[in-house]
Amino acid sequence: MEGAPLIIDNGSYSIKFGSAANENNEPIIKPFIASNCLVKDKYNVSYLSNQVKDIKDISSAVIRRPHELGQLVSWELESHIWDYCLFNPDEFDGFDVIDSAQKDLVLSEACITIPELSKHTDQVVFEEYDFKSMYKTCIAGFIPFISNDKYKIISGKDTEEPSRSGFSNDDDDVGNGSKKDYRDYQLVIDSGFDCTYIVPVIKGVPVYKAVKKLDIGGRFLNGLLKETLSFRHYNMMDESILVNEIKEKCLFVSPTSYFDSFKKKDKRSVVYALPDFQTSVMGYVVSSDHPLADNSQSITLRDELFSIPETFFHPEIAQLLKPGIVETILESLSMLPEVIRPLIVGNIVCTGGNFNLPHFGSRLCSELQRQLPTDWTCRIALPKGDTSLFGWEAMQAFAQTETYRKNRVTREEYLEHGAEWCTKNRFGYQTWI
Repeated sequence: MEGAPLIIDNGSYSIKFGSAANENNEPIIKPFIASNCLVKDKYNVSYLSNQVKDIKDISSAVIRRPHELGQLVSWELESHIWDYCLFNPDEFDGFDVIDSAQKDLVLSEACITIPELSKHTDQVVFEEYDFKSMYKTCIAGFIPFISNDKYKIISGKDTEEPSRSGFSNDDDDVGNGSKKDYRDYQLVIDSGFDCTYIVPVIKGVPVYKAVKKLDIGGRFLNGLLKETLSFRHYNMMDESILVNEIKEKCLFVSPTSYFDSFKKKDKRSVVYALPDFQTSVMGYVVSSDHPLADNSQSITLRDELFSIPETFFHPEIAQLLKPGIVETILESLSMLPEVIRPLIVGNIVCTGGNFNLPHFGSRLCSELQRQLPTDWTCRIALPKGDTSLFGWEAMQAFAQTETYRKNRVTREEYLEHGAEWCTKNRFGYQTWI
């Protein structure tokens, strides 16, 4: 009997990995998570991936990542991180890829990967790790295979009848077609650490001519938050780890509009205690349960809480002369056949770590609905749990299908045809342009 494949969602911020099923052929509930970085502290001590948690002094730490501008450019570093993840049972609850030559691999990569970089990935997978077979595509290509109970639906029109939703959770047919018909036409918004991709997916295939990239992601928010805090409070330009922690714990997207939240900025202010590296390494949000300690430094966040994420909708806040996420979605829609545009906007799926920001999905839905024709309805599917894990869950569901078994590339095929054939004819976006 064929073993469960290994699934790796190779994100620019973190790697989500694990087997598709356990020894009893039951689906794994959650993957293992490892930071996709190498950190050097101010004492010149290096920490790989999750070893970052062992740093006693995060000030002035320098972070190096294998991804730049959304592309995997450094396999020299990435291979060390993969070794740490796949052959380190002490760190990951006994998980160990004992013999990769007997393992199948399902891998994610950037939506539009430069062909030479994609070839490099194929070479590493088949020649260095010696995997038995591989299937790889962007996260958007896996999304149609995930089950309906993994997400919740937000509609741009509150008065709409639930039975008309293309994401109906019922097993009955919807409209003139089944649930699968609606999955054949989706718009996937993948907002990760490096950037945000808008990817229309038709019949399980990304429409690469209509793919749009927004250069705003978690890394951009971190940089803008650094500048804002440094200007208003303390110099934090070298505090990458601390600023990222503040972003994840405190920031949110304004539920209705920037101006509405600005009026209430004092009521929603948050006091964040800075680390003293004795009682606290990462700092904490001050609350009644966790009061501010004596002689501790703190910063009070007011409009920074929502003005930083607001750049998704209004990049001019950060002096960027580029369209926001709503305009980018409309630009992508304009590249599609007119007849399917209403169906596409009724089947939008959001994934990526930035959608963990409170109110992001609902605000996006309301903003987009205002820009659409009045007889169109915007429906957005949001993951029920951690949005950064949604892609891995979709990959896990895909690994159980016959489509996966038919379309993967075996090591024998790769060795026979070479990396050029593998990239151009099977996994490269050039095939679909």
